[in-house]
Amino acid sequence: MTGFIDLYTEAGTFLHRTDPRVKIVAVATLSLLALIMSNLVNLLVLAAVMVVLILFGRASFKKTMLAFSYVFRVMALIVVLWPLFNPGGTPVLFDLWPIKITEPGILAGIATAVRIFCLAAAWYLLMFTTSQRDLVRGLVKMGLRFDFGLSLAMSLRFLPTFSAIVESIKEAQRARGLELDKGNFRKRAKDYVAVLVPTVITALKMADTLSLALQSRAYGARADRTYVRELKMRAGDYVALFIAVAVFAIPATVKYIFSVPL
Repeated sequence: MTGFIDLYTEAGTFLHRTDPRVKIVAVATLSLLALIMSNLVNLLVLAAVMVVLILFGRASFKKTMLAFSYVFRVMALIVVLWPLFNPGGTPVLFDLWPIKITEPGILAGIATAVRIFCLAAAWYLLMFTTSQRDLVRGLVKMGLRFDFGLSLAMSLRFLPTFSAIVESIKEAQRARGLELDKGNFRKRAKDYVAVLVPTVITALKMADTLSLALQSRAYGARADRTYVRELKMRAGDYVALFIAVAVFAIPATVKYIFSVPL
């Protein structure tokens, strides 16, 4: 059975123990750093750092490969297509009108692909080392409205369940002789109605049950909220926060104040 899976891998590393607010800020700064960098060597160094952090996070190998499999496809597509649409510069390695491939075009394509990897790795690192509960809790502590946070938490919670339900419905229809993967587009779209209808009905039932559960717990009866576990910044979290901000602030200052290319 395939579908959405939770990328979080439970472990006792320093990345898991770090306050989720710090990790959110760190991911944002690493993403911005990848965006302002254009030098391939610098991007490769940043990518290597991201790989080391993922290894320190002890993410599940299966989940890591599943998550990055989509990223690698995009990277390969960029490396192949970028030189075709960006033929400027010299030396020219291949010139057969209208196709012109240059060395700067290839290097720019590789740099863009590495940048995509860095962006994906930063956000995957957050998902690998932060549970859905802590992630939503951190966002709420950073100013996100609680009802928005609750909606996000429920979405993350029920995505795996809903994905499994859809797969179960498809398997049940296949057992009844419905061939979902054969025929032209019109036929397959018509066949998928047999999956869509029970899926919508199941979703409505789940929403109604969830609504009753919230009402039975008097959701919204009080404006103030209490939590089982409060997020508290420790000394190590402040150090990590300082490092995360400095990682972006120093290169940004070097590039935009002192005009040193990165």
